[in-house]
Amino acid sequence: MTDRSAPRGAARAVALLCLATVATLAVVAVAQVPTPTRRPSTLDEQLWHFDASPLGPVSVGVLLPHGRAANARHPLLVAFHGWGESQRGVDAGAWGWAHDYELGASDAELRRHGLRVEAFLGFVDPARYQRLRRDLARRPYQGLVVVTPFTPDTLDPDAGTVSLAYADWVARVVVARARAELPVLTTREATGVDGVSLGGLTALEAGLRHPETFGVVGALQPAVNRRVERVLAQHQPRGLRQHIRLVGTRADRLTRHMLELHDAMTARHIEHEVRLVEGPHDYVFNRGAGGVEMLLFHDRALRGMPAE
Repeated sequence: MTDRSAPRGAARAVALLCLATVATLAVVAVAQVPTPTRRPSTLDEQLWHFDASPLGPVSVGVLLPHGRAANARHPLLVAFHGWGESQRGVDAGAWGWAHDYELGASDAELRRHGLRVEAFLGFVDPARYQRLRRDLARRPYQGLVVVTPFTPDTLDPDAGTVSLAYADWVARVVVARARAELPVLTTREATGVDGVSLGGLTALEAGLRHPETFGVVGALQPAVNRRVERVLAQHQPRGLRQHIRLVGTRADRLTRHMLELHDAMTARHIEHEVRLVEGPHDYVFNRGAGGVEMLLFHDRALRGMPAE
């Protein structure tokens, strides 16, 4: 009689080892946030906790311009983080833009007397850098109040219901609290939404679904692959004009899907603009060009000025 127990046992051991390896790699991938750059920040931080939302208890980061005048009111930007932070818990996610993406450092760079190329962390086209530098010399950056909700993982095809319920909650509950408690302008024209990757998808769905709340909608490297129709299904203009901008990078594999969304929006006569810049789909983009582009765009658009 042939003994098959040893091969079966070995195969089982190999299978278990493979599963353990995959699980370990997944944990490592989620945990691989780069070392902070320790650049100075010009944004003060708060953290809001909500006991109830469509997800249960969640947190929202609040970033306020440092040294702001007591009576000053700023435009309000809601910014959603990417997928990695969605895997690390509601508090870590809410701090994604402040801590992992170092948005306060981008704010500080925009407030300098003369935009430095270092603000982009190595990823900027020289012509674009000079254009933004000249524009900032002519129209100095004024700043925003930014709220950064935890962003749930809604990439799965069956996650649309959760995504829309959460978008409704942010538009109605988080924005309402921000307008009541923070030094912000309270009109839709002065309220924007944006995000990166997963957060870009969330921003598009929330923004297109709620034009009564968001006058300006942006998305950085949005994760719209196989989700173009899902995004466009939320377009409910109700006669309200929105300033919509899509930003992709030439090195990002998701950019071709963003351009598919651009083509679909053009075919449906949805007014928008597209910007292609430099940088990978990685933290270095979020900390550099991504943060600079997002803040500068909304600083202008939410004050009714041309973005560039």
